Amino acid sequence: MKNLIAGIVLLLLFQTVSSQNTYLDNKFAVKLYNMTTFADYGKSSSDSNPYPYRYTDSRLRILHPTFAFQWKTRKNNFHEVELTDFSLGITGNNKEIDTASNGQPIYSDELITTSISARYEYILNFNKIKNTKFIPSLGFAINPYFGQFHYSPGAQNEFQTSEQYFGAKVFVTPRITYHISPKIFFDLNIPICILESYYQSYKDESPTLPIHEQKTNTLNFEEFPKVFSVRVGVGITF
Repeated sequence: MKNLIAGIVLLLLFQTVSSQNTYLDNKFAVKLYNMTTFADYGKSSSDSNPYPYRYTDSRLRILHPTFAFQWKTRKNNFHEVELTDFSLGITGNNKEIDTASNGQPIYSDELITTSISARYEYILNFNKIKNTKFIPSLGFAINPYFGQFHYSPGAQNEFQTSEQYFGAKVFVTPRITYHISPKIFFDLNIPICILESYYQSYKDESPTLPIHEQKTNTLNFEEFPKVFSVRVGVGITF
């Protein structure tokens, strides 16, 4: 009887292993994504006389390549980390008077910007048993980010300004993966931002402002911000 039970257990284990989706056998993968994002930051207005105005702030980023690294869990799901943005920029602007001999400098401006953003995502796979090249999945991600700028004007009637912000976005991401071979696959996913929270600090060193108004700090929290993205990637397993 014990031998019969052991045989049945072994048979079930063999059937389960043999029926697993072989396209989920890879332990690691690297991906190259391109993410297209549209963000609508809403409308602002001014009642200043004599010309009140209203404007809409929106941004569209079409080409945004990123790299990601993925590894498998014991339950045939995936962890994924991605460096979504990393940049440091310095912009200089010199103004001169053109003379016959050489330019006479008047002033120079400098703008320093920094942006860092990363993403961690847990990907819940479906079709784990059926051996199919199409694998739907659902991701749950958090995207912490940090940014700052520092503006140093050269004109005497302008003053230094700076801004720092850091926060995080939370996403739910429907996904579909298609394996063109056991080693190469395409990944199409649509990150849906369900909430965002960030802290922002802005400083204006103009002496025309009272000291307590030169620096402002705000904490923002928003559910379902108007951020729409589509991410297309190609991956290699190993």
